[in-house]
Amino acid sequence: MLVEYALPALQQLSLIDLIDHIEATHHQYIRDTAPLLVEYTEKMVHAHSDDHSEIKPLAHAVNQLIAELMPHLMKEERILFPAIRSLSLGQPSTCCFGHVGNPIKMMQHEHDNAEHILQTIRQITNNYTPPEGACSTWKTCYRTLAEFDTDLQAHINVEDTLLFSKTLDLQSM
Repeated sequence: MLVEYALPALQQLSLIDLIDHIEATHHQYIRDTAPLLVEYTEKMVHAHSDDHSEIKPLAHAVNQLIAELMPHLMKEERILFPAIRSLSLGQPSTCCFGHVGNPIKMMQHEHDNAEHILQTIRQITNNYTPPEGACSTWKTCYRTLAEFDTDLQAHINVEDTLLFSKTLDLQSM
């Protein structure tokens, strides 16, 4: 389920609470929704790719996005987020990446890659507008992709503007 929220409310959260929010809301949403998107696009390829040339590139872009996001989540949850938690508690980080800004830069680079893929998906789908006479799977796929896009943009925004900037501010103290 897509959860809507306001950035001002999240600004009040501690780093640990912000991480918990990101994992419970956005990371879980990706894990729940990604397999559905793959399933929908696979069905569309089998049913419609002979008549609609955009279906195979869409399926490829969706698979590429999911393939990039899953390891991204794991890196955040297993490397970056534990380091941020330690830093916020005043504990030394035992990670091998040096300054916390190093993995943050990598995550931001990966966010940029995800945004680029989303732009491709938006273009292929005409901003998630199914063609006249589209089947229910097609309509469901586009609706789910639009929700996924909205959630991923919010997710990236929370990390880039709140979590990462708060972390870098704390690191520089």
